[in-house]
Amino acid sequence: MENNITLPEIAEKLKEARSILIFMHRRPDGDTVGSAYGIKYAMPEKEVYCLCADDIPSRLQYISKAPFESCPDDFEPDLIIAVDAASPGLLGRFGDEIIDIKIDHHETSEDYAEYNYTDPTAAATGEIVYKILKICGATITPDAANAIYSAISSDTGGFRYSNTTAETLRIAADLCEAGADMAECSHMLFESRTQAEVRALSAVYANIRYFENGGVAVVNMTNEIKKRYNITDDDVGEISSIPREIEGVELAVTIRQLSNSPDRYKISMRSGRFVDVDKICALFGGGGHSRAAGGEISAQNPQQAERIVLKYAIDAYRNSMPKPR
Repeated sequence: MENNITLPEIAEKLKEARSILIFMHRRPDGDTVGSAYGIKYAMPEKEVYCLCADDIPSRLQYISKAPFESCPDDFEPDLIIAVDAASPGLLGRFGDEIIDIKIDHHETSEDYAEYNYTDPTAAATGEIVYKILKICGATITPDAANAIYSAISSDTGGFRYSNTTAETLRIAADLCEAGADMAECSHMLFESRTQAEVRALSAVYANIRYFENGGVAVVNMTNEIKKRYNITDDDVGEISSIPREIEGVELAVTIRQLSNSPDRYKISMRSGRFVDVDKICALFGGGGHSRAAGGEISAQNPQQAERIVLKYAIDAYRNSMPKPR
């Protein structure tokens, strides 16, 4: 990971472009959607399309205003950008596209574009996008403010996570002054769930198991459990942080069997103060941040997947926790 472009240089390329294509990562979250549409809404004079390999979840459509967006077949953009995607594989069917600029904040981000900019100290890609737009002299419209505020709020857990900095809060304040509806954004991001998502939460609470005297919490979301609760992979996409909310839990591990590939398992980890989950998930071909990361493994069955993951997770927990005096 090495930046070969500066923020002012990105801003200059944005100003020069008359047409822009922006790619979001698959299974889109608030940061990738908010970052993409923040650029689009702040530059209404340009022709901008925001594409994603998957539909935008209903709870984020207050940002995108639609479940998906398409562009004309003959559209030839001056600039192609990827936001919040640490690797080309995360772009799904767009992973083979030639990317001009990658803008990201993940610690394990790959350099796959012509120009790569990654700032792991940024709480969200939305923070970086805000800085670029300010350098551009772009007008942060209320729609743009809502989008970027949502991007930052999403990746900071409503400004509760340890990645929140004083600068993060100053930017959030600026966005509120520009017209971001803080209450509505917070409601849609953290208080709005479909009935299926509520069933997914029930499945999580019913199937949590604890290790290391309650310091490690594990949810193994098998296809059998999903069938029992009548939920899909999309419905369980936002459950990773739930086990971490339980008192005494330092390391939360979610293992999710993929419905369309039963021998593949998505791994999500969240930690409190001590365990670096980025290092653990790197062992599974993934990564992310020190307190939130993910990966993917193959296994013959959910029990084997859990044994593989727990071996490394518990070792990391034991080696990371302060020793009693």
